[in-house]
This record gives sequence, structure tokens and C-alpha cells, in this order.
Amino acid sequence: MAEKTLLPEIIAEILSRLPVKPLCRFKSVSKPWNSLINSPNFIKLHLSKTLISVNHHQNPNLIFSSFSISTAAIAAIFRFTELHHPLLHFPDCLAVTLLGSCNGVVCISPFDKAYACLYNPIIGTHRLLPPTPSRFPELNRKTMFLSKFYPKPEKHVFVYGFGYDSVTDDYKLLRILEFYRNSVFVGSEVCLYSLKNNSWKYIDVVGNAYVKCAGLQNCDGALFNECLYFVVNDGNIRPFVRCFNLKTETFSIMELPNFDENFDMFFFGLGQVGGCLSLSLNYQSVDYDALRGFRLVRTDFWIMKEEAWARLFSITDMSSVRASLDIKALVYSKDRQKILLQLDGWGFGWYDWEKKSIVRVLVHGLPPDNAPFDTWTYVESLVSLGNRNESSKGETTVPKKKKKYGFLVASLFVGCLLL
Repeated sequence: MAEKTLLPEIIAEILSRLPVKPLCRFKSVSKPWNSLINSPNFIKLHLSKTLISVNHHQNPNLIFSSFSISTAAIAAIFRFTELHHPLLHFPDCLAVTLLGSCNGVVCISPFDKAYACLYNPIIGTHRLLPPTPSRFPELNRKTMFLSKFYPKPEKHVFVYGFGYDSVTDDYKLLRILEFYRNSVFVGSEVCLYSLKNNSWKYIDVVGNAYVKCAGLQNCDGALFNECLYFVVNDGNIRPFVRCFNLKTETFSIMELPNFDENFDMFFFGLGQVGGCLSLSLNYQSVDYDALRGFRLVRTDFWIMKEEAWARLFSITDMSSVRASLDIKALVYSKDRQKILLQLDGWGFGWYDWEKKSIVRVLVHGLPPDNAPFDTWTYVESLVSLGNRNESSKGETTVPKKKKKYGFLVASLFVGCLLL
């Protein structure tokens, strides 16, 4: 009696429901399975199911940067594991900065943001980006020397935004390079990197496309709905949001919600929470006895609904959350009754906005010596970037001898039905 086999479409549907790590091992089942799992169509199918799962009932993972990069699953205890990332052995990379996260790919750079690298932490592939161009021939990545048409700036700031363009099926990195002299903004240039072309190009804008953060806070863009969002806050005008559409490659402007301007300092944190663009607005007052000379006195959390800002909650009792610098919202709980907050860049807590209470999370694997960190969410994916880390354990080989795995397929099928 001939052995019954499942149709390739059914096998693909079954495998697309599995986590990434088992899929990497299943590449060794057979050459057809290896070809299937590595195929672009399957990678997109698996990613789409992962994103649907995250939006409905499964939490994403956490990844933070400090002196290194570490990841953890959202659970009762956060157990962060340090990654052997591709910049680990670069002599000038003493600390790592996360520039963005999209579809399982994170963009990382050294602390000075002079260059960047795309990295898939779960499968270990990466792409070191080529040097960014500059219209100033004397400009290099370490020292700023501008032509005679521009005064030599005393300071330069890199601002980035990373995301995906579904129209061209391409991952793109926006870089805004801002120049300052005597703490005054004197100009900027905008470049856009394409992973598909592995190259940079200039983006011509009317006037200056700037963020004007001057390095006072993390100004890198937040990704939502294939657009990058930056808060412009230079102290001279009312803050607003500058948007960059990855599909049309054009800039636009969006207003911030109405907020209380009777404070000494504001810190704006844009992000994506629960499938909506979000804003964490931290109010600070001068306090010379506090760290950095300011003290956190209030935090408002806003989300964008139907093209309008809606305030979800405010925190005014900072002693209850034990935060003194800033608060960043990361992800809802599965029942959407709580929200995970990063507190001061040193800890985490689940905040219940109805009860106005917080439960601190026990965390293992934080940076040593209470070093601050910045946290993003990410999902696991099979998106490949070409080069694999030598330390990656995800690589598999295809056996020369073909074997029959009908029982394994059936077991996978039953297991998926039970999920």
C-alpha cells in the first residue's frame, strides 16, 4: 500500500505555525523542506501568522541595548540573554544602540551612531551597511570638516528610522545628519538606505528636514503603519511630529496632542503599542538635587485612534511607580488591562491604569553596575540578511540521504491543531 503524503500546501501551512528555532532544525529533514523554509513566500507566510498572533494573543519579545544587546521573553520573570551580535568585536563599538525593530530585524549601531548594521537575532544573520554618503567631500564618519560654503560645526547628531516598505518589499533605513554651531542648528542632510539595492541615496526635501534633538534625548524614529515618526522639540516652537512615509519617501507634519506647557522640561517617547501609534509624554521640573538636575513629576500616555490622539492614563504619583527620570510604554498585557513600562531605563513594571497601581517585574540579566538601557519589542522571524554570525547556532545542513518523515508531519499537524 502506497504511503500517503500531505500536499506541499498543507505542509507549508503546518510549518508556518511553528516557532523559528524548530523551523531552523527542520531544514535538515529533507531538501524539499529546506527549500520550502528558505523560500521568500514561506518566510512571508510565517511572518504574517506571527504578526497576527502577536496582535491578538501572544506577546512579542523584548530586546534592550546597553554595553551589549540582550533579549528576553515576556513572562513572570524576565530572563535576559546576551547576544553575540555582529558588532561585538568591532574595536570602536564600546556600547550598542538600538535604532529600530521591524519584522524580526533590528537595526543596531555603536553608541556614536557613525555606522549601522541590520541583524536578525533569532537566526543570526546580519548585513553591515555600506558607508553613508555625504555631499560634503571633506566629511568622514569620525570628524566633521565641511566645505567653505558651510561653517565648521561644533556638533553633529545622527538621527535614524528603520522600517519596511510593502510596495517594494524592501527594508529601509532613514538617516538624518544634523549640524550645529554654537548650539544653533545650521543644516542637515537626509539619506535613505535600501536593503534590496544595498545602497544609499539622497532624499531631497524642501527646506531642512530636521529633528533638532541636539543629542538631549533619543530622537530616533518610531515605526507605525510603514511610516517613521519623529518628535521635533528644539525649544523655540511648539513641538510637533515629523513623519516620513517609507512607500512614497516623502515628509509630512502631524500635530502632537494638547499638553500642559507649564513645566521646565518635556521628554517625548513615540512608539507602537497594541497596534496603535503611542506617545509617552514625561513632564520634568528643575531639581538640582536630582540626577541630571530634573525630576519627573508626571507622565501622560496617549494613543492615536482614528487619526486623533486619545489619552489613556496619567501617572502623577511617581513614588508609587518609583521613577524619577522617564517612563516608556512597551506592550499591553494579554488581557489589555495592564501595560508594561520601562522605568528610568533601569527596570520594568506592569501598570494597571484602572487601579493606578504597578507591579515590579523581577529581571535577570540586566547590565552590570546599574547601567541604563533602552528597550524595544521584536518578533521572531525567518527574514534573512545574508551573512551569518559565526556564533549562530541556527545554521543547519541538509542530509545527503533522503528519509521519510510522514509520522513527523502528522505529529506536527496534530500539534498545530491543539495550539
